[in-house]
Amino acid sequence: MTDPEVRPSDLDHSLFEGLPADELEALRRLASRTTLADGEVLFGQGDPATTLYLVVQGGLVLRTSRHGRSVITETVNPGEVVGWAAMREQATTLSTARAVGRTTVVAIPVEPILDLAAGGSSQARLLVRRIVGLAAAQLEASREQLLQAGREGVITAG
Repeated sequence: MTDPEVRPSDLDHSLFEGLPADELEALRRLASRTTLADGEVLFGQGDPATTLYLVVQGGLVLRTSRHGRSVITETVNPGEVVGWAAMREQATTLSTARAVGRTTVVAIPVEPILDLAAGGSSQARLLVRRIVGLAAAQLEASREQLLQAGREGVITAG
């Protein structure tokens, strides 16, 4: 269910903190609010990626499939962002996002965010740093998962 009315408080996120009010308002007007039922898919792996999502309520499980094997790669909770990979050229989604419980997200088209980030102002540079920070946090989380999955047991006998 899509409710086109995005409240100003819906964009109350550290990613947009400190942006000029008029630029934040322009993003708000382009954004939409969507509520998903438990188990409903927000986006599927391989779909064109054009949107950044802020999770307002509920949560998402991201699952990636390859060669017949499916793995949960992330859980996304209220206040978190998903879809940052849409900022790549010719982007497609890297996983399938499925709602856990009733979930509300704010969907923001990526192009206006990129336009804002390309503006050259100090706020634009801060936005770019935050976007890169999202990517870095994702890479660090992936690294931690790999380290956990690859942990070898302690040999206790000869």
